[in-house]
Amino acid sequence: MKYTLDLDPRAVKEAADIYAYREREKKGSGDRFIDALVDRYARIKANPFGYQKRKGEFRHAMLHRLKYRLVFRIHGSEVYVVQVRHTSRRPSRKFGP
Repeated sequence: MKYTLDLDPRAVKEAADIYAYREREKKGSGDRFIDALVDRYARIKANPFGYQKRKGEFRHAMLHRLKYRLVFRIHGSEVYVVQVRHTSRRPSRKFGP
């Protein structure tokens, strides 16, 4: 089955904020984040059920070599990314740790 990826506007804003922050801290670090993000999007799209459920219907996927994770859910053939967050942030009651 082919899956489509849909991004919540808040997840897009979170990713943009992370990119801007990382670029301010170290030039090129934001690009590294985007590369890891795009790679993880492709992997999720190829096999969304390969990620463990963490809280309710939500699944988490870590970015390669970075301390960020994507929170997403699957509905039919659609994968909906609801959050991009740093792992040291306080756990979300809705999405889990």
